Amino acid sequence: MSSPRNTIGHGLTKDAGWLDGVANAFGALVTGVYKIPGTAGLKSLLHGTWPLNHPLHPAITDATVGGYTAMVFLDIVYLVAREPGVARAADLLLVASFVTSLGAIVTGLTDWNDTYAEERRNGMLHGLINVTATIGFLISLWLRVGADLREAGIVVGIVSWLVLTVGAYLGGEMVFGYGTQVNRQAWNEVGRKWQKLDVAANGLEDRKPVVGRTKDGVDIFVAKLDGTIFAIANVCTHAGGPLNEGTFVGKDRCEIQCPWHGSRFCVKDGAAKAGPATFDEPSFETRVNEAGFVEVRPRG
Repeated sequence: MSSPRNTIGHGLTKDAGWLDGVANAFGALVTGVYKIPGTAGLKSLLHGTWPLNHPLHPAITDATVGGYTAMVFLDIVYLVAREPGVARAADLLLVASFVTSLGAIVTGLTDWNDTYAEERRNGMLHGLINVTATIGFLISLWLRVGADLREAGIVVGIVSWLVLTVGAYLGGEMVFGYGTQVNRQAWNEVGRKWQKLDVAANGLEDRKPVVGRTKDGVDIFVAKLDGTIFAIANVCTHAGGPLNEGTFVGKDRCEIQCPWHGSRFCVKDGAAKAGPATFDEPSFETRVNEAGFVEVRPRG
């Protein structure tokens, strides 16, 4: 389910409506793959939910961009020195970077499929440009190794690297311009002392969450599970979805599933159990004061 949040048009794709059709086609493909039974764990792995608790895509792209950049440097050194060993090292970096780029593509598509509106267009253009660069690198490899036209391969490699740089810029725009995969709880702070919520303990029903707010302005998800009161932050760390509108899932129905993109969090400790969210929810200790209201403070 797509997030209802919108984005302020400010990027290269503001008026690029033609990208919507391409995005819909790729989106249908990615969605279809993850509807195959048994792929839920793979999806969370590619998001980075487990075992990293951190987005996986940028870690892989760093290796890819860094590898291709080092390759270009060695290619330039080779053109000056004509040292065969330098050429072999450049070829090795080209192959290794291509391998990591495959990981970048699948993780990028997995993250991108949970985006919306202009953010989605920007991500689609980012992906198309990078795929174009990847094809260029393959041609460069063939010219170097298969056709024995190393200098031509180097030229194609440098041009592909320039194209990749444009794609990397748009990748940065996804994070810094649109906040893709950014932790939505990163700016929230709750004081260390107990804070009373406007939530009456005797009004809580099993697995029917309510939302309280701290004096710091943080919305708190409060739910009673089998007689025990638990509290976590209410805003989904992935894209800001309201967890109190989600559904309890899991073996013991102790995980809340975000209504926007299906991220799942353990209500008992806030741990992210399924992507696209990669960051845990802040979790809180609870107690009931003398007046019968729920009080919370951050765990730890």
